[in-house]
Amino acid sequence: MAQIVIYIRLEKYLAEWLTHSLGDPVKFPSQSNENAVIRAFLQQVPKGAKPQTGGDGFTAIVIPESKAKPPEKWHYLGPKGQDAVREAIKDLFTQNLWSDLSRLENTRIGVNTRIAAWCEMHGIGLDRVETVRQRYYRIRDAYTRRGINLQNSARKKSDKPPEF
Repeated sequence: MAQIVIYIRLEKYLAEWLTHSLGDPVKFPSQSNENAVIRAFLQQVPKGAKPQTGGDGFTAIVIPESKAKPPEKWHYLGPKGQDAVREAIKDLFTQNLWSDLSRLENTRIGVNTRIAAWCEMHGIGLDRVETVRQRYYRIRDAYTRRGINLQNSARKKSDKPPEF
């Protein structure tokens, strides 16, 4: 059976990361949060609506199989449904970015070098490194302003033997 897709407009760095990680068209793991969001907001195509087509700036995403909403009939996402899927994708990106880079926070490797290497490893064009770097800093700074330190703190070592 042919895969039926929906098209979501994503920022270039997100589209590159997503297709590098999950293929083109993007196919999320069957029990993923992203598939749950897609299934929740899928609709039958409204009367008079034109089928979604791809194009520049759009990313194709495979509609997950569902007995309740077979993709042959349920293959439309309204604008707010697309916003919900986009938000789920951004959350996944943020988790991936933070998970990979936070482990290296206390190394002597500069943030710009780490982020450029991460982008390269995840299929994101080097002309979008600055966008990813800003996103990383915004996450870290937002928590820091609320008193939550997400940076790993090196444990102070002492030459004194432990006291029992």
